[in-house]
Amino acid sequence: MLSGCPALNSLTLGYSSGFRQFKINALKLKYVNMYFHGSDADRLQELIVENAPCLETLHHEGPYKDNITISIISAPKLKILGRLTDNISRLELGFTVFKGLPDVRMATVMRTLKVLALRLDKLRLDVVINFMKCFPCVEKLYIKTPTAGENTQRHCSPGRIECFDHHLKKLQISYYSGKRPHAEFAKFFLLLNAGVLESLVLDASRNNKFGWWIENQRRQLCPEKKASVGAQIDFTFGDCSSYLRDG
Repeated sequence: MLSGCPALNSLTLGYSSGFRQFKINALKLKYVNMYFHGSDADRLQELIVENAPCLETLHHEGPYKDNITISIISAPKLKILGRLTDNISRLELGFTVFKGLPDVRMATVMRTLKVLALRLDKLRLDVVINFMKCFPCVEKLYIKTPTAGENTQRHCSPGRIECFDHHLKKLQISYYSGKRPHAEFAKFFLLLNAGVLESLVLDASRNNKFGWWIENQRRQLCPEKKASVGAQIDFTFGDCSSYLRDG
């Protein structure tokens, strides 16, 4: 399909199934947005970006138990990437390989990427930090996580990370519960590490849309001790706006 459309610059596939591999070789393609569904037998297993010199946006989303392999061999202008999950079986970025997201062998970094979206079953700092090392110039980080199965490593020490010190300006956490694991995760960025953060957006359940709840959350986050003096905390309720629109 792609080889037969050499001038194509935008591609959207909605609710697709029935093919196991999708390979991108397209000289003018800038935008790819793909939604997949179906059983394990007929769902996408491998996504390969082999040669896409103009590609700026790559979005993939499927059922949550989505353990595909993603390989980005050549996409020198890629700015927006998502939505990556912690169920992904393998992620290759040039010569950098993730085999399960906590385990990474660093060989290549992708400095063009500005917007990254993650969908995590559990809030694990080590997973997020590994991504920040691979994408050191990310400016906007979107994390979607359920309120169940919360887990974060509160004593994780990342060392100096370029993204935290110089680039990360917006962090959005969707399905924010306000419970301790989520609050500790937000504080890791707001209070300790995100030195140039401008906006922390916490998208919570509409059931928490009360003034007392918001004030209690602000007290937990201790905004007077922010790592970035100019960082603002905003609460939204059931408004998980697409990072593709905000990129």
